[in-house]
Amino acid sequence: MRVQSVHTYDLRYPVWRGFANSTTWNRARTAGVVEVSTDDGLTGWGEGVRAPSAGVLADRLIGRDPFDAVVIGRELAAAGASMAQVSAVDIALFDLMGQAVERPCHQLLGGAVRERVPAYASGLFLWSESDPVLGMEAEAAGYAEAGFPAVKMKIGHGPRNDAARAAAVRRAIGPDVLLAVDANCAYDRSTALESIRSIAEHDIYWYEEPVPPTEVEAYREIRAGSGLRIAGGEALEGLNAFRDLVSKRALDIVQPDISIAGGFTVCRQVESLADAHGVQVLPHMWGTSIRLAATLHWQATIPDAPGLFPEPCLLEFDMTENALRTELATESFQLVDGAVAVPTGPGLGIEIDREVLERYTVTAERVGS
Repeated sequence: MRVQSVHTYDLRYPVWRGFANSTTWNRARTAGVVEVSTDDGLTGWGEGVRAPSAGVLADRLIGRDPFDAVVIGRELAAAGASMAQVSAVDIALFDLMGQAVERPCHQLLGGAVRERVPAYASGLFLWSESDPVLGMEAEAAGYAEAGFPAVKMKIGHGPRNDAARAAAVRRAIGPDVLLAVDANCAYDRSTALESIRSIAEHDIYWYEEPVPPTEVEAYREIRAGSGLRIAGGEALEGLNAFRDLVSKRALDIVQPDISIAGGFTVCRQVESLADAHGVQVLPHMWGTSIRLAATLHWQATIPDAPGLFPEPCLLEFDMTENALRTELATESFQLVDGAVAVPTGPGLGIEIDREVLERYTVTAERVGS
C-alpha cells in the first residue's frame, strides 16, 4: 500500500447567529481537511486548523507507506510544517492503517478501555454584549434535560459578569450536574484569581485557561491560590510545548487537541508525559466529524486513574451550530444516556459526505494521480 494522491480542503460554515467567548465573536466555523488516497483504493481523512498546501505534502507523502506515519510526521515537522498540519496528516494515515488491517484506530493505539465516553455539553457562549446572561438558563437547562452529566460555559467577561453567568447556569442545571468554566485566556493572574473567587460558591468542577498557556508561573500561582482544578493547553503544538506546564504541575488537567497538538502520535506522547506527573488528560474537541471521531478513538484508550471512583474521562461534545460536525459524516454522533459511542468500523469508522464537503469548501488542492 502506497500513497497515490493527496487532496486538501479549507472548509467554512457560516453560522446563522454569531456567538462569543471572552475574546472573539464567531461568525463561521472553519477547518482544514486532508484526504490521502492509496494505490489499493483506500482513502484516509484527517483534520487540522487549516489545510496545508497539497504541494508541500506531496514530496513527503506520495509513494510512501502509511504505516510510516511517525517518520513522515517527523519529516514534515523538520521541513517546516506546523504541528496542526502534521496533525491532519497523522490522523489520515492512522485512518488508512486501520482500514488496511480492518481494525478501528483505538485498537492501533493499544485497545479501548471504554466503549462509550461520558460527555459534557460544551456551549453557553455570550449571545449579547449588553446582557451577559441572555439565554443562558434555558440553554443550560436543555443540556441537563438531555442527560449530560456535565456542562461547560464561557466566562472571561469580567469577574462580576462571570459571577452572574455562573449563578444563572447553576440555577438551571441544579446541584448534581458538573459545571466547568472556560475563560479562553482572557485574564492576567490577579484578575483570574478575582474571577475564581467570584464564582467559587457555584461548585466549579474545573476552571479552564485563565491565562495564556505560555505563562507557566502564572498558572502555578493561580493553581496554588484558587482551590479549583485548573485546566488548559488546547492550543499547544508539539510535545515540547506541554513540557513545562505538565512537569511543573502548573495545572490539574491538560487538554491537548488532536488536530492541533500533532495527531494521535503526539497526543499519546503528551498523555505519557501527563501520566508521569500525575496530571489528568481530558482532550479538547472543537471541529468537524473527523476531529470528533479521532478524539473518541484516542479518548477510548485513556485509562482511568486508580481507585474505585476515578474522575470521569469526559468528552467535549460541542453543542454550537456547526454543519461541519453534524453533517460532514454520513452518520452524526449522538448522545445516549449521557455518553457517546466510540466508532467500531475500520480506521476512524466514518464515511465523509462528499456533497457536504463540496458545499463548504472554500479552496482545494490535489496532487498525485
